[in-house]
Amino acid sequence: MKSDSHDRRLDGYFSGELSEEDWEALEAELQVSGEAREAFWERAAMEQALESWGSEQRGDELKFPGHSDAREARRGGWKIWITGGAGWAAAAAVLIAWGWQSRGQEGMSREMADAVAPRPVLHSADGNPVATLTSSVDVEADVRFLRGQSIGAGQAIEIRRGLIELDFFSGARITLQGPATFIPDSDFQVTVLNGQAQAEVPESAVGFRMMLPDGMVTDFGRRFSVRVEGQSTTRVQALEGEIEVTTAKEGGSGVTRRLQQGQAVSLAGKQGLNPLEWLPMDLAGELESVRQRKDLSRLERWRESCVRIDADPSLITHFSLTPEERGTRVIRNHAGNGREPESGTVISAEWATGRWPGKPALAFRRPADRVRVDIPGRFLAASFVTWARVDGLPRRYNGLFLSEYGIDGEVHWQLSDDGRFLFGVRPPGSEPVSPFLRAFSDPVVTPWTYGSWRMLATTYDAGAGEVVHYVDGVEVGRNRLEETVALRFGRATLGNFFDPEPEAHVARPDLGEEWSFRNWTGLIDEFMLFSRVLDGSELRQLYEVGRAD
Repeated sequence: MKSDSHDRRLDGYFSGELSEEDWEALEAELQVSGEAREAFWERAAMEQALESWGSEQRGDELKFPGHSDAREARRGGWKIWITGGAGWAAAAAVLIAWGWQSRGQEGMSREMADAVAPRPVLHSADGNPVATLTSSVDVEADVRFLRGQSIGAGQAIEIRRGLIELDFFSGARITLQGPATFIPDSDFQVTVLNGQAQAEVPESAVGFRMMLPDGMVTDFGRRFSVRVEGQSTTRVQALEGEIEVTTAKEGGSGVTRRLQQGQAVSLAGKQGLNPLEWLPMDLAGELESVRQRKDLSRLERWRESCVRIDADPSLITHFSLTPEERGTRVIRNHAGNGREPESGTVISAEWATGRWPGKPALAFRRPADRVRVDIPGRFLAASFVTWARVDGLPRRYNGLFLSEYGIDGEVHWQLSDDGRFLFGVRPPGSEPVSPFLRAFSDPVVTPWTYGSWRMLATTYDAGAGEVVHYVDGVEVGRNRLEETVALRFGRATLGNFFDPEPEAHVARPDLGEEWSFRNWTGLIDEFMLFSRVLDGSELRQLYEVGRAD
């Protein structure tokens, strides 16, 4: 059902007065809700029809804008012509003609949704890890950055716009504003080839160097900033403390000068170091301010999307872990169809901060940490979706969601120690310890992305005998099963595995401790279980509305 806030955002979009926060919220609504997309296309068709009609009356040719030029294009459009004295009677004929044409727009919106796919994650498989990406906002690049992922030495990174922040393992923190190109060289050095950069250097990182196309900056503690344009460093300034600036000269030594707080120089030109007027700069503060605003906006749009998700009749369980549930021992199943279970029980796991400040999560660290939930019924189709932060995969089996032990159709949904999806189903009539029907993937999570939020999903279709795995809405594995088995969950466990006979299993050389201990290591801040197969487009939509950054 459409909301007043949705109508208000449509008004803002078509009047050109939509704020960035409302633009993000509207974009998320269109990703998730078919009804919202239908309303948008109906409104768009009506506006476009009236634009064309109004422009004919005024002799202007107006275009239907995107967000970037909506504000200017909407001024002076058909509404002004009508309010200028023509009245609404003539517009009625346009609306009548528009009415039948708008019916086909929903199909267009589906095509648009199908085209949405996240960019590949920055890959850092080579080189030693030397930094962690701690934050990014409004970044436009060929790759996607994950908060918490590790960055390797020698990897060139380019952003066309936005802000990005790295914590080097020496303790130095570097904030860059695009367009920028940079290379983390080691835990004590970064090369900036283009863009603006700010360094915060605590005592542990004194001596941190920033290499430039035409020189070098060495920090002796606190903060400095640089601006590189083309192959020239047009500004270096000490924001706090003391730095040393050295120019690079072919065939000889460069010029070196120490700068104190409030001093600035340019390396451009033939004079070496040219004094400049000091200018205040705080890229880190700007990034933090924008990030906080973005996080609040994303939390709000996620909460709005949950209303629509919970109305899905196929939703069996939705542990959304709302801010109101923080600290409670019993968490609510927010699925709105009235079916069991009503709740789950948090055992030992501690509450923590989730994808955004204000969004709770559950931290799973110890073998006792888990959520227990009793889910009745048999299911020939299912979709498992969770937002999880992988902080490590120390176990042979790292449990995401596992059914009650020993029942026919028992499900094991977990990750291996090398980052593969491990999905298994117990065939009917099998012994408690026996081979499962298995559907594994190639490695999809690596130590380089530990500490980052990922949307993990697996779909099961007994009729087709197919299991499909997804990460962040992108398919990463597809398997065929030999048998058709109805899934059962029973007294299931989220983030762990309950083994009623651990002593017997640990003593067996073919099983050992790995069989009984499968606790998750990291955070989980949302879990959804559907009784149908979600397709790739639906999973991409869930990813877009819930992504952490």
